Amino acid sequence: MNTKAAAALALLAASSALAQQPPVIGWVPPYGMDAAMRGLESAPGVAKGLTRIALQFWNPSSDGKGLVFAPIDKTGAPVTAADVARFRDWAKQRRIPVLLTVYNNSQVLAKWDWSLARHAFVEHRAEFVRALVAEMDRYQLDGTDIDLEGEGDHSADRAAYARFVSELSAALKPRGKLLTVDSFHSPCDNAPNMSWWADWTGRIDAIHSMGYADLYEGSTDTFTPPGKPVCEGGARIFKYSWQLQYGLKAGYRVDQIVLGMPTWVDTWGQGGQGSHAVAHLREVQALGAGIALWDLQFEGPQWKSDATWEAVVQLRSAPGDGWKPLLKPAP
Repeated sequence: MNTKAAAALALLAASSALAQQPPVIGWVPPYGMDAAMRGLESAPGVAKGLTRIALQFWNPSSDGKGLVFAPIDKTGAPVTAADVARFRDWAKQRRIPVLLTVYNNSQVLAKWDWSLARHAFVEHRAEFVRALVAEMDRYQLDGTDIDLEGEGDHSADRAAYARFVSELSAALKPRGKLLTVDSFHSPCDNAPNMSWWADWTGRIDAIHSMGYADLYEGSTDTFTPPGKPVCEGGARIFKYSWQLQYGLKAGYRVDQIVLGMPTWVDTWGQGGQGSHAVAHLREVQALGAGIALWDLQFEGPQWKSDATWEAVVQLRSAPGDGWKPLLKPAP
């Protein structure tokens, strides 16, 4: 048996033994809290389908050492402790874990501020990690979701970001807390991106690939970053299966690769099993991966339908094994 085949079989065995039910996570944005609560209560299947809820309620503080509540609108009025408790209590009554999401954008900033993010995770890493853990504990949450995004080439910060994830993981894992990371959906641009995934293997519970309407199994699109050659030699990188295969090769279990879906629309993409939400849910179910819903406001009406949430529950309870062929070595 050659080395590639042996490695593939070893990964297949490990993935089969350790795979868990695919997660279904949805975010509550600070500017849409009431709409998100209506979304959560819109169909009985929502509570049955969700396995995690992430509260995108926090920004890094300006000094990089702590956290502040994000503004809910352009006036700067912040999220409140009562808002956190409202969603936490709803979720805990239904035994759904709740995550603290920290992000470097807001209704006031109106941009992804990488300098704000790196001031925290590069220049004040230890203090920032302690602040994340303390805030999680203060509100009795179940883990932390990192949504620190930078547009453009930030590869110079890759090693520092990996150290931050490692230190936060070391603070959370012994206590049984969750750690998830939100990532751009190509390996060729922005931060963090898919090429960084291997840095976090064994340290996080899930990666959320934030492609949303870009991602679907029938995709034939390629991606060319500004001023750079076509990504991955022109590969169809936005196919669900391509995203999942990349994560498997980086050392993750199938259930740890969580593919973004857009809930502000009912239909997107083409080809595959179809363009409607249920078709895309079936595509992901066949592969065995999880899904990440942006966001819980469910502006697309079909996301409030029983049929859609029946498909979500099926994705969780009967995951397919379409991921297995993705482990086969190239000829």
